[in-house]
Amino acid sequence: MKIRSVHMCQDPACAEGEPHEDDNGTRFFGVPAWVICLVLCAAMPVALLAYTYASR
Repeated sequence: MKIRSVHMCQDPACAEGEPHEDDNGTRFFGVPAWVICLVLCAAMPVALLAYTYASR
């Protein structure tokens, strides 16, 4: 699947107007990029702590 940096607005209220960028920002596979970053930033410390605990 191609990653697009600009997502076109799919709002039904905008259907009759000219195409324009979506206000939700960059999306990867339909998921907003900020959600992916938030999950990664929360999961990385947990994974590092789990690895440290398991390696002892």
